[in-house]
Amino acid sequence: MSLLQIAFFFFAAIAAGGVLMALLIVFKVRLPSYFGPAHGIGGLAALALLFFANLGLGDATPESAWWALGVFTAGLIGGLLFFRVLFKQSAPLWLIAGHGSLGIVGLYLLYGAAF
Repeated sequence: MSLLQIAFFFFAAIAAGGVLMALLIVFKVRLPSYFGPAHGIGGLAALALLFFANLGLGDATPESAWWALGVFTAGLIGGLLFFRVLFKQSAPLWLIAGHGSLGIVGLYLLYGAAF
């Protein structure tokens, strides 16, 4: 199993946690306080893994892997800005959906590069 595939599964697990958080928010269930930070730290760790996987492949790195890195970086920065700075208490659902959409696009690009 390559590092790109490991990064894909790591991001998929983080995305599953994000879907769980979104469903709990939709159903108005109170989230434990560590869910958001754990999701963000996991995303940062997966982003670092993807970055080093891309660097390790050198010239053999597929272009879509670099695009996936950019999309995931945008999702991380957006998540930090919107959910930790601007909307600390409750974020609008359209913003949560936009954050998740970036994750889906990143997973799609990374899947194409890893498999």
